[in-house]
Amino acid sequence: MNNFSKKLEHFAFKNLMLETDLIELEENGIDIQHIDTITRKEIVDTELFEQKILASARKMARFYVYYFAFENSIRSLISGRLEERYGVNWWEIKAPPGVKDNVKKNQLSELDTAMAIRSDDPLYYTNFGELIDIINANWEDFSDTIRSKKAMQSVISQFGKIRNVIAHSCELEEDDIVRLKLLIRDWFRIQS
Repeated sequence: MNNFSKKLEHFAFKNLMLETDLIELEENGIDIQHIDTITRKEIVDTELFEQKILASARKMARFYVYYFAFENSIRSLISGRLEERYGVNWWEIKAPPGVKDNVKKNQLSELDTAMAIRSDDPLYYTNFGELIDIINANWEDFSDTIRSKKAMQSVISQFGKIRNVIAHSCELEEDDIVRLKLLIRDWFRIQS
C-alpha cells in the first residue's frame, strides 16, 4: 500500500468517525439537521421491535461501520501487499494451511445455503483472528509497513475483543467506545 493510499484510507476513517459523531449529537437531542441529509428506507416494520432495543441498535450501528471498515482495511492491506509481492495467486502460496482449510470449509458450507456467494476471494471467508495468522505467517512481507509485530498483535487483539461485543449485538460501554476509536488511530499510527 503506497503512502497516498494510506493517507486516503486514514482520511476516510477520520470522516467516518466525524459522521458518526454528528449522528451521536442528533441522537442526544442536539438538532444540527444532519440526519435529515441521510436517506433511509425502512425494509422491516420497526414497530415490531421494542423501542429500547431499536434505540440501542441505532446507537450501535455506527460502531458496526467502524468494525466493518477496520476489518476490511486489514484484508485490503493483506491482499494488496501479498499480491504485490507474489502475484494474483498469493493465496495458494502464502496463506497458512490451517487458514486455507477453514476457508475451504466455509466456502463449501455456504454452497449449501440459498444465500448469494459472498465473494470469489478466499480472504473474505477468513475470520478476524485468521487475518492476524496470515500477517504473522508472512511477517517479513509486512515488517516494512507495520512498525512492530508486537504492536500489531496488541492492537488487533484488543480490537478483536471489542469486535466481539459489536458482532454479538451487545452495547459498548462509553469506555469501550473511546477505546475503539483509539485502537483505530493506533492501527494507522503503527503503519509506516
